[in-house]
Amino acid sequence: MATEQDIRSYQQRCYRDYSSSVNLPKDYCYPTGNPIRPIPPVQTKCGGIMIVGAYPSARFESRQSPKTGRKRLIPIADNLQPFGTEVYFDGTQVRRLESAYGLNKFFLSPLSLTLEDCWVTDLVKVFLYKPAHYDSCADAVPGFCAPVLRDQFKELANFSLKWIEDEYKLCTPQIVVTLGEEVARAIVGNTFSTEELLSVEAKHPECLNGATTYCCPHPDGCRRSDKWSDRMMAIVDRIREEWKP
Repeated sequence: MATEQDIRSYQQRCYRDYSSSVNLPKDYCYPTGNPIRPIPPVQTKCGGIMIVGAYPSARFESRQSPKTGRKRLIPIADNLQPFGTEVYFDGTQVRRLESAYGLNKFFLSPLSLTLEDCWVTDLVKVFLYKPAHYDSCADAVPGFCAPVLRDQFKELANFSLKWIEDEYKLCTPQIVVTLGEEVARAIVGNTFSTEELLSVEAKHPECLNGATTYCCPHPDGCRRSDKWSDRMMAIVDRIREEWKP
């Protein structure tokens, strides 16, 4: 099993080398000038459950556009950790990381777990701009042109698999849990329909040495759809039967 120093060495290497390894643009940053850094796993419990999300969100701030006068929500800084339960004031209201609360509500709490009981990570380890972010940033910070990388998730995920493989070797989990269809496809493969991919049955991906892997719906999907919250509940029940803490 990995030592604390093994894990710290990995975190340092990820923070230092990840961005160049997946060919991120140079000077990849927020509209404020803050650099967009890789977010390595912070909760690193070995030998239990390894949770793999898609990519980090960011901290957002409400800014008034100097051009239109509209309030625009723009990303300004990195999250502190994958799926951290962050609560902060964005200039207009208190905001929280909804995916973190969803993970706790739909997965961790039913298993009587906390983040600290698991290895928690993201496949792609940096915030990715969506087209809507491009628009809000351009309006609130004239002259800033956000590089829209969300549509390159599949390519970035494939580059990132080697990092997840390294984490798997450190964690040596009993069970791997992926969150959302995109992560499942990257790790398990593209030969399944969505219904088959996010089924209750365990998968055994080659990239993780055949580890018992459950492909769960994303917590945000569970929040919006009874179908996916019910599916998550069924997977949780299956994990409860199989997992030996």
